Amino acid sequence: MATIPTPSPVTPGASETQVPINHIGRMAGALFSPKATFEDIARRPSWLAPIVFLTVLSLVFCYVMNQRVDWNSFIRQQAEKNPRFEQLSDDQKQRALGPQTKFAPMFAYIIGALGPTGFALFLTLVFWGAFNLLAGANLRFGTSFGISAHAIMPSAIGSILGMVVMYLKKPGEVDPEHIVASNLGALVSSDAPKWVEKLAASADLFWIWTLLLLATGFSAANPKKIPMGKALGITFGVYIALRLMVVGWAAI
Repeated sequence: MATIPTPSPVTPGASETQVPINHIGRMAGALFSPKATFEDIARRPSWLAPIVFLTVLSLVFCYVMNQRVDWNSFIRQQAEKNPRFEQLSDDQKQRALGPQTKFAPMFAYIIGALGPTGFALFLTLVFWGAFNLLAGANLRFGTSFGISAHAIMPSAIGSILGMVVMYLKKPGEVDPEHIVASNLGALVSSDAPKWVEKLAASADLFWIWTLLLLATGFSAANPKKIPMGKALGITFGVYIALRLMVVGWAAI
């Protein structure tokens, strides 16, 4: 009597291809479902969409800032912290501040246009090198850049909150250095040494969020060599080392 062969059990997902996440889904997913999103980015790296989105948002932010910030007053306040500036006559002070006040709005737009790309590139070079050197991950630059470009998406939340804060304040009352109180530096007195402010600013909500996303992304790119615990250690270790350099330079 012939026996009827029974079909072997099918492993879920074995015969189904994973549906790729589109660019908008990746940008939102980096913020709210990072593990699955970065796994998809690791399989098919991309970076253009978040860079374009963040650049446009950054330029809008700069436009609002130029409308709400009194650059002449801000630059004068910064200059008055220098004892040499106090020794100048009123006419000399005005001549010294004139060019800075004139070009400050233009400089803000330049930073806004180049900032997201430069920030993502900086993080890519630092952590691409760190994970390849310290973990032997053998990651490609394109994969690392795709991870970094999506890991800086928290800056979009910061920009939106910053614009809301600037519109809630009267024109001229906005401090461009502390628009959103996202770090402990906002609690430091203006008379405190610069290195103290830099040290306090290291504990920043958006930086911590970005570092967690970087660790998640690089772990997803090579989970065997970069388990999540190791990814967190390298990411935060590198950040602490960089911040100590910034604090040391400010102290000098």
